[in-house]
Amino acid sequence: MTPASTILAARPALDSTHWIGESPDIKRHYRPSLAYRLALVGEGRFDGMLTLRPSWEWDIAAGSLIVSEARGAISDRTGAHLRFNNPHPALNGVVAGGQGVHGALVDRLAPQSA
Repeated sequence: MTPASTILAARPALDSTHWIGESPDIKRHYRPSLAYRLALVGEGRFDGMLTLRPSWEWDIAAGSLIVSEARGAISDRTGAHLRFNNPHPALNGVVAGGQGVHGALVDRLAPQSA
């Protein structure tokens, strides 16, 4: 990930409390729909996307498939694989992008406090 990396994220996701060290030096863009953000990453129009808040499975499932089929990487905010059809259908945020961008974002995220 470089300062030229284009990442789709809401402004609060780049608050320094979410990151180890300073928040990443990226070009931030925003689109309100999680599914649309994931599709844009899968299409290659953006290098990655992230949301750090709990998110509903139905907002993520189709976009997750698009990113995966485009050979991108996608996980929850801790780097865990996404699992759908959970008893409580909310996932622990989403991080997606090319292999390098995804890994760099997940590696820099601070552990969640309880």
